[in-house]
Amino acid sequence: MHKNFLFLQTRSPVSGGPEAFDLAMTAAAFDHDVHLVLADEGVFWLKAGLPDLVKEAIEQISVERESLAERGIATPAELPLLARGDLTRLIADADVVVTG
Repeated sequence: MHKNFLFLQTRSPVSGGPEAFDLAMTAAAFDHDVHLVLADEGVFWLKAGLPDLVKEAIEQISVERESLAERGIATPAELPLLARGDLTRLIADADVVVTG
């Protein structure tokens, strides 16, 4: 059965590590719709660098605008921004929500 997954990465690279993306990449490998959102401390992945394998496996990667502003991190040119209010809609529309 085809599912719509939302992976909300709220942990920094120090506390989450690259294995935090394993489940998202597994879901994408089985042709599920996967959306990865970097929010809260998860925006620090932009400074550390998202693993290439993650960028290749997951087509929909967004960054929460307010999390960037709160931490003084520059807006990434390569990833779309998502307003905090829109995140609520994504959560409601997803079949499966995974936070980490």
